Amino acid sequence: SSPVPKLDVVGSNPIARFGRAGLAGPALLHRGISHQSHGVVDWPPMNELERFKAVVRLEQPDYWPLLAAHALGTPHAGGLVKLHQEGLPEWVVDTDTWCRYWGEATYDSAGSIGVDAPGVRCEARTEGEFEILECETGARVRQVRNNDLVYSMPDFQEFHVRDRASWERYRDLITPTRKDTSLLDAWRAQCRDRTRPLNVFCGGTWGFVREDMGPERALLALHDEPELVREMIEHRLWIQEQYVFPVIEALRPEIVTTWEDFCFNHGMLISPAAFREFCGPYYRRVADVARDCGAELLFVDSDGKVDEFVVLLGEVGFNGLMPMEQVCGNDPVAYRERAPGFVFLGGIEKEIASTGNSHRIESELVPAVERMLSIGGCFPMFDHGLSTNVGFEEHCRCMTRLHKLCGSASLNLGEFPRRL
Repeated sequence: SSPVPKLDVVGSNPIARFGRAGLAGPALLHRGISHQSHGVVDWPPMNELERFKAVVRLEQPDYWPLLAAHALGTPHAGGLVKLHQEGLPEWVVDTDTWCRYWGEATYDSAGSIGVDAPGVRCEARTEGEFEILECETGARVRQVRNNDLVYSMPDFQEFHVRDRASWERYRDLITPTRKDTSLLDAWRAQCRDRTRPLNVFCGGTWGFVREDMGPERALLALHDEPELVREMIEHRLWIQEQYVFPVIEALRPEIVTTWEDFCFNHGMLISPAAFREFCGPYYRRVADVARDCGAELLFVDSDGKVDEFVVLLGEVGFNGLMPMEQVCGNDPVAYRERAPGFVFLGGIEKEIASTGNSHRIESELVPAVERMLSIGGCFPMFDHGLSTNVGFEEHCRCMTRLHKLCGSASLNLGEFPRRL
């Protein structure tokens, strides 16, 4: 097959900007590994694409796929190191090999054809046990050394955007300057006759304003500088129209995604009225293009409690959410009543896979999965990236139980040791 073209997607993974990502995310088009079955299948199984579509359409699949992706059931970098030390084979190094080993599914991903953005130059220096990152935009971050492994919350001391002048400078640094259509040609060849779903990432709205300005300044700006906020969101939409919508139109993906993370443990950081005013036009535009090109799942990656957000997304044409964090009390069954046809990804407390938490598996994993499967239209998975304290034995137990609950235990998918 054609070599996978490397690609910088503007804002595709805010966490990765500061070196906290674990397994590779969806910035590149990658091929997942087909499930390896060591058992005998005496019925015609669905392929990954057919299985995915059955779940999204709230139909019955041959078995429920365990869908893993960046920030959904895959480990952060420090967790991957710990798992390797405890028994995970060294060849498990990215999302594809992770899914092969654990018998999970994933999706292929394509991004933007926009290239040659100048980029933001940053310098790192050490002060004692801390690393200081200083950017030409004026942004400054203080974090513990080796934070990609430690995964400690950085101290964001200053942000890229503080006023209109700093926004205009930052905007020019992150904006692609030309289209590389060779990327599209390569993806088109790779996606021909695909048997698993394809995702295209389409940025986001106020979540990126918060990333660029900091939460306090971004919240105040909704009231004090609404035109600046609107301009920042409209510019990101322009980037999608120029460099991402052509990818959607050419490849016709099954999935279109955005990122926000603007909910916290009790609800949304912005009001429903603010979402409708500032974010709604962006989402409607993305949804129109995605639906016109046949996409069936339009989902948002947003942490926190999403009970209000579910309804708002339905208003603008989206029909999915991840990762349904359990520490916030998210309940897919209750949310389905408010949003019929909505699809949920995640919903399993990730900490049950941490070292020392085996006693929580039966009481927390089993009822969560059974409730999701009872309503259909769900992809049960851990409700975020696995922590740096994930345990190999605990994760083996979780995966053994998950395959049984989801109807795939007899197929012996994957290569991991079963633990009862």
